[in-house]
Amino acid sequence: MPAPNIESSVFWEYSVSRYTKGDMAPLALLLQDNHKVNVNVLLLICWCLENNVIINLPQLKAVIAASTPSDEKLKLHREKRKAASPDKGGEQAAYDALKEQELALERQQQQDIVASFNEQAVTHLGQQTPSANVFNASIAAFINAYGLRDDNDARQLVSLVVNQLS
Repeated sequence: MPAPNIESSVFWEYSVSRYTKGDMAPLALLLQDNHKVNVNVLLLICWCLENNVIINLPQLKAVIAASTPSDEKLKLHREKRKAASPDKGGEQAAYDALKEQELALERQQQQDIVASFNEQAVTHLGQQTPSANVFNASIAAFINAYGLRDDNDARQLVSLVVNQLS
């Protein structure tokens, strides 16, 4: 079975629709803020789960490495946006402009992630419907890549994220 490729625009649309559904956004932000997880990588894992794709630990580490150059830029911009929040006395128009800039940075990071993903020889399990009874090793790779194995709180959050996919 040929390895799947993702188009950046398709992954962006998937990410926006997935991120805004249910409790995904607050769960993802807790993983980002408290456990240093990259939300775009988390969304890639969700895509893998929903598309019967397995990305192993070395492949996922390559994807994470591809996101690293833009990570610091995003973190600094995110701090600037949060500081400019209307809740903290900032102007709504300035905050909205910073939010749009942040989304552009997120989209660029996703393009880097997708380019790296498309270089990996990931495993595609076929077109069968994802089953709750089948463990997708992409989750284990994710937990290990971010050092979450001994962090019960983080693993619980990851479990809640996965439950959002059903």
